[in-house]
Amino acid sequence: CFPASGAGTCLTRPRGATRRELVVVQQSRDFMKQLIETPSVSGFEEPAQRVVARYAHEFGASVQADVSGNVLASIPGGNQPRVMLTGHVDQVGLMVRHINDEGFIFTTTVGGAIVQYAQRVAIHTRNGPVLGVVGKKPRQHMKPDEYDKPTPVHEYWIDIGATSAAQARETVSIGDPVTWHGPVEWLSDDLVCGCGIDDKIGVFIAIEALRRLKADGFGGPAAVSALSAVQEEVGCRGAGPAAFWAEPDAAIAVDVWPMVTDVPDTDKRLYGEMKLGAGPILIRGANISTVLFDLLVATAEEESIPIQFCGWPGPTPTDASSIYTARGGIATALIGLPQRYLHTPSEVVHMRDVEQIIELLVGVCRRMTPEVDFTRRTRLVG
Repeated sequence: CFPASGAGTCLTRPRGATRRELVVVQQSRDFMKQLIETPSVSGFEEPAQRVVARYAHEFGASVQADVSGNVLASIPGGNQPRVMLTGHVDQVGLMVRHINDEGFIFTTTVGGAIVQYAQRVAIHTRNGPVLGVVGKKPRQHMKPDEYDKPTPVHEYWIDIGATSAAQARETVSIGDPVTWHGPVEWLSDDLVCGCGIDDKIGVFIAIEALRRLKADGFGGPAAVSALSAVQEEVGCRGAGPAAFWAEPDAAIAVDVWPMVTDVPDTDKRLYGEMKLGAGPILIRGANISTVLFDLLVATAEEESIPIQFCGWPGPTPTDASSIYTARGGIATALIGLPQRYLHTPSEVVHMRDVEQIIELLVGVCRRMTPEVDFTRRTRLVG
């Protein structure tokens, strides 16, 4: 139950919910908004990780961090199996590469950021954020054959209002990260947009599932943790080492899934049919545990949670693949959150899908028992 922009309480009260429970829901919504709006370009995730750690500590989870900056929150429970829920906290952006004599700032992309003319940006400096606007060669100065050519990223610049290199360098340094200006806003009662939803919404889902288990007095038999992973956007560099460190028996990654077909000019033959508001997307393929996949499907059916499917024949471009190959191999599943407008200031998701993924994770964790054998040999013998 998440209210639209400007609403102070839930639009509807869940059946049996008390006033105190509604306050908790509002606190969760506030955490989600703060997390998404806190800058966390790959390699510079500390501000967002502090938000995660503080919130997890407040609801009673134990919190650890590793050398890379991954944050792992855990709640009391059983011992077996060890289950890790995960999303990645880093977002795409830019990095300052050069400041010219006139004080204009040139950058390179971090991850798959899409640069567009006249976007507003924030450069995150040692003294706080500096507002800027993305510029490029004016159309009036272009030759006709240049009009429709794509602009390489190094030909864009950021204008912060400086008039010299010395003035710009008073605040901005080489290597400073840059994010789009894209605050969390509501397009409707259900659709939310913002910059950095990929994949801080996945971290929110994992942490919120952990919070609900804790609030409901979860006692096992599984031991459940939630990982806020770093550096996914630059090659899935954080979750693999974190999985080695945390030693889970099973992991469920949550990431946005942009191959939706509910917008114009899409081709269902490429990835299948997937829509916002139609439920979690379960990924099926080579790097997905068949045991976990079947358990997710069974849980969804028993809990009456609608689900969608996507076939992915090889390693997915997500942390699920790096977790799958960590240590001696970890049983891993991937849940996709349908999303529009990936890697832009206005990524869009449906909050009903978010809620249903949380419900699915909670349900699966409650069904984990020591008797579940995650190895694929169970499909070969016995």
